[in-house]
Amino acid sequence: MASALFFGIFMTSCAARITSGPGTAVPVPPAVSPDSQRASAPPVEVCATFLPSGSCSPYVSVSGTAQGMNLPWVASGGVTVQLTAVDGSLQLAVKTPCNPAGGPASISGHTLHVGNIAVGAMGCSGEAAAQEKWVLQFLKRPIEMTSVGGLLRWNSGPDTLTLKAN
Repeated sequence: MASALFFGIFMTSCAARITSGPGTAVPVPPAVSPDSQRASAPPVEVCATFLPSGSCSPYVSVSGTAQGMNLPWVASGGVTVQLTAVDGSLQLAVKTPCNPAGGPASISGHTLHVGNIAVGAMGCSGEAAAQEKWVLQFLKRPIEMTSVGGLLRWNSGPDTLTLKAN
């Protein structure tokens, strides 16, 4: 009996909605103005160069040092980087042995600055985690860039990274 009473009240409350008649839709005012409903163009991403004399392409690491010590994992292409311009703002994309990373970038003369770096969420351990940590620390400091013989050389504090166009 209680369930029949509950069902009857439930159905009555649902039926209490006023409409213009059976099957008639009630107009709902738009939640946003018609001007804001216009489709905006997707962001345009174009390749950008690190230096005027450099190549507009991804770069892969060919050598690197940490406080003067050679990093063999860097020599085997352990780091790739690419600079793009998205609607006029520079963006750096980096691939480490563990995760991709990237962030907004700016270049002043021959110095690259990377802003808030976002990192992929894959968990890494051991060597891959240590290598990713090194790359992220490298990117947090101002990076002095030079181009010699088709190679792009980065100096960040006591560390270096040499890259070639891929």
